[in-house]
Amino acid sequence: MSISFQQIHPISIDAAWHTQPFQGFCLDSRKIAVGQIFIALSSYSQPEKTRQFAQNALNAGALAVISETSLGLTNEWVCPKVRYLMGEWQKQYLLAVDPVQPLRGIAVTGTNGKTTISRLIAELVSSQAKGCAVMGTTGNGILPNLIPSTHTTLDALQLQQALHDYAKQGASFVALEASSHGLEQGRLNGCDLEIAVYSNLSRDHLDYHGTLEAYAEAKALLFKFTTLKVVVINLDDAHASVMLTAAKENPSQPKVLTYSLTQMTADYHIADLQYRLSGASFTLISPTGSYAVQSPLLGHFNVENLLASLIAAEYAGFSLAALVQFVPQLQGAPGRMQVIQDADRLFVVDYAHTPDALIQVLTTLKRHVTGQLWAVFGCGGDRDRGKRPLMTQAALDHANPVILTSDNPRTENPEQIFADMKQGIDFSEHIVHEIHDRREAIKFVVAQAQAGDIVVIAGKGHENYQEVDGVRHWFDDVVEVQSAINVQAHSVDSAYPAQ
Repeated sequence: MSISFQQIHPISIDAAWHTQPFQGFCLDSRKIAVGQIFIALSSYSQPEKTRQFAQNALNAGALAVISETSLGLTNEWVCPKVRYLMGEWQKQYLLAVDPVQPLRGIAVTGTNGKTTISRLIAELVSSQAKGCAVMGTTGNGILPNLIPSTHTTLDALQLQQALHDYAKQGASFVALEASSHGLEQGRLNGCDLEIAVYSNLSRDHLDYHGTLEAYAEAKALLFKFTTLKVVVINLDDAHASVMLTAAKENPSQPKVLTYSLTQMTADYHIADLQYRLSGASFTLISPTGSYAVQSPLLGHFNVENLLASLIAAEYAGFSLAALVQFVPQLQGAPGRMQVIQDADRLFVVDYAHTPDALIQVLTTLKRHVTGQLWAVFGCGGDRDRGKRPLMTQAALDHANPVILTSDNPRTENPEQIFADMKQGIDFSEHIVHEIHDRREAIKFVVAQAQAGDIVVIAGKGHENYQEVDGVRHWFDDVVEVQSAINVQAHSVDSAYPAQ
């Protein structure tokens, strides 16, 4: 089907190309196809390269260039807000050439919980015989077939293409993570978001946002989408008021629902909460009645995550009673409180990479441990250095023994990272081991942990690589733990051969 850019964006443009047939949009000059329009987003670190990329695209057959600032090229249209418009353009282009029913969007934002909540929503919706895609940190696709994702929130063109593809494959819904970067950079613009969920906010990404207040405001952008019909907010979080204000000022006036584990004034709250190593049980008190819930998910914060997921799935159009019946079958996201059990020991792999997330994981598991609670963690390179000693203090305050190890050094000197992790910390009353090689650290803790111990291996979660000097090497915490357990078991068997 031949269409013009004028059909996607029907305004007067002083350019000869605006009525010509075109083949869509592209952000990568190396992948440009003849007839596409190249969108030249400004590179603030290397502005001189933006013009070069745009010229390369024109040389390769681009119909035109749309740029944020003038590049002095022929067939160029300057549009300062192009990054905030291109998602909608991409959606309209895809619908024009290949009409489908757009997916109904459920977006989740917050520092911790985005991945688990979006995954649980997808599992709950899928349990009701409706295809649901999931998009975020641990992968993109229609459950259960996910492929790895390069970013928590894809760029606007990739995101719209993926949503279009999932609709063609039969999905009706999408549960997606809305990162602060993605929201601030307009990557979700153009999405048909009906439901928005807020989990919590704590220190993270300050290397990008600068202050916690700016970080919160970036998250609050989700609740300003005028397509929203329902907003779900964690009333227990200290920044809930920021999100509530954004939602209440939204001109579309979405229905605002709150949830809480402690406040009975919330629309959804709980009673009779009990923890066990097999999960948690509680009574869910909702506007439509009370429900007994048996969850297989470990952790206090996973009760919060489940509560948010159930509300979102209910308002997607499903019976809360039917959803609650499915809860015991939930699996959750890989690398999020993922359990590897070995006889009387429990190893828990979790993505916790902020002080608050680590505290939540450790305090949750402290309720269950009968022996020692171990913490194995590191800090990522080329990221907020200020949170490194906070991570260490969090581990020391809530676990003993503690093992300091590497995470993803990226391009930073590991010695600097370890120095930052120890800056100003008093280790005198703690059992601490510093093992720089993460594989060796895991081998050590598997060898040392005793019956009744719980070992938390934090920071990488679902990641199957370790990035050193800018190069990614295969590494999977779950695989490494299981391998170390197997080696230990084989060693014991060899020491005591069958008679």
